[in-house]
Amino acid sequence: MVKIKDRNLPELAEIYNSGGKDALYQKLRESFGIKYPWSTLDRMKKIDYLGYNEATDRFCAAQCEKAGESLFMSIDELCSPVKPQHICEDKTERNAPKAEAMEKLVKELIGDRLLELSRYVVMDTINKTMIIDKTALTDAGYTLVTH
Repeated sequence: MVKIKDRNLPELAEIYNSGGKDALYQKLRESFGIKYPWSTLDRMKKIDYLGYNEATDRFCAAQCEKAGESLFMSIDELCSPVKPQHICEDKTERNAPKAEAMEKLVKELIGDRLLELSRYVVMDTINKTMIIDKTALTDAGYTLVTH
């Protein structure tokens, strides 16, 4: 059995993106003589520079390589009109963990405020009454305003 070199992985990632898992497994069995190709796919998913995205079930290795090849721009490229370029990462994917963290923080703050309110206010929804402990509120430094 042949060990697959890291230089072959971007080509295999492209095969996975275009033909799917079955095409990749067939290529690994035929070209490399690998009997259990899923272990290679697991290895590929763990490698950072291949850029596996679980949500889309795709690698972005080809796009990342193209972006890495042209690190510096020539004078002609600098002076020419702007051409849109593909970016490896999607901004929504990059901001998703931040949004989840912010949502978690908001929920915690709302929970803290509700816990603080529950110390002084009791609501009885059946009788449609609200009991407010005014002395505890003022002792805690709050001011009760009714209107």
